[in-house]
Amino acid sequence: MRLFVAVELPGKIRRRLGEAAKDLPENGLKKVESGKMHISLKFLGEVGEGELDRLIKSLGNVEFFPFFVEVEGVGAFPSREYVRVIWAGTKSRGLDELAEKVEKALGGLFSRENRAFSGHVTLARVRKKSDFSGFFGKYDMEKFGKLQVNKFMLMKSVLQRGGSEYSVVAEFPAKST
Repeated sequence: MRLFVAVELPGKIRRRLGEAAKDLPENGLKKVESGKMHISLKFLGEVGEGELDRLIKSLGNVEFFPFFVEVEGVGAFPSREYVRVIWAGTKSRGLDELAEKVEKALGGLFSRENRAFSGHVTLARVRKKSDFSGFFGKYDMEKFGKLQVNKFMLMKSVLQRGGSEYSVVAEFPAKST
């Protein structure tokens, strides 16, 4: 099964991001439905059923306290000159620390990609070169909202004709203060 580790966004922030994404062109890209927007901590890729218990146990060892994340500004991967992914940014030391703890807990066992963590919310995947400078100019300094992270989740992604369908496999709560 195809898995990833993520932080859920509240509906208010997802709606604001969805409204901003309406300013992106309709052609040449695949927008993420606002209801599916999240912050990925780690993409795991294909994980066998036999590995699931060990994966859940490893993630269950991650200890963290609640923290806040600000979702603000927009950008692109790999760069604004060569856009493949358009994203909204995140600001939070706690998020960076949680991603590092998740990576450490996995110990390389389930890691399918070896990229440094860069907190973001994917808004669209670009299929055709286009000029996004107007979008970047409009939303560069936009504050989409602030959320408190009280848990993270192991998510399953099933690829469908109309896009990926996500479901929660397990939740991992923060320690109470």
